[in-house]
Amino acid sequence: MKQIFKRIDTIFLRVKNIEESLKWYEEIMDLEIRWKSENYAAFNLGETAFTIYEPENITEFKPSEYATFNFYVSNITEAYDNLKSKGVELGSIEDGGGVQWFWFKDISGNRLEVCYFRE
Repeated sequence: MKQIFKRIDTIFLRVKNIEESLKWYEEIMDLEIRWKSENYAAFNLGETAFTIYEPENITEFKPSEYATFNFYVSNITEAYDNLKSKGVELGSIEDGGGVQWFWFKDISGNRLEVCYFRE
C-alpha cells in the first residue's frame, strides 16, 4: 500500500499572548521566525514548521499540562544548560532505553520536552 502522507507539515501550540510568546521563542529558544500574522507565528525548525497561535475569543487560557511533541537536540546537556541559564522552568535530565529527555515550560506555561538519542 502506498503511503498517503509525506510528512508532518507543522505543529501547532496554543499560547496565551502571541506577541510575548513570539519574543520568548525567538530570544529563549533561538528560533527564527518563518512568517507571522495577527494571531499566528511560524518558526523554522528543520523540515517541520513550529507554529504558535493565540486563539481568538478565548475567555480563559489553559496551558498544556502534557508534552505532545518534543524537540530533538544533538547535545542534551548543552540544551539543558542553555535553557537553565535563561531562567526557564525545567525538570531534570532523565535517561532510559537509550533516550535522554527533560521537560520545560514556555512563557504561557505549556509543558514541552527535549530529547536526545543516538541517530
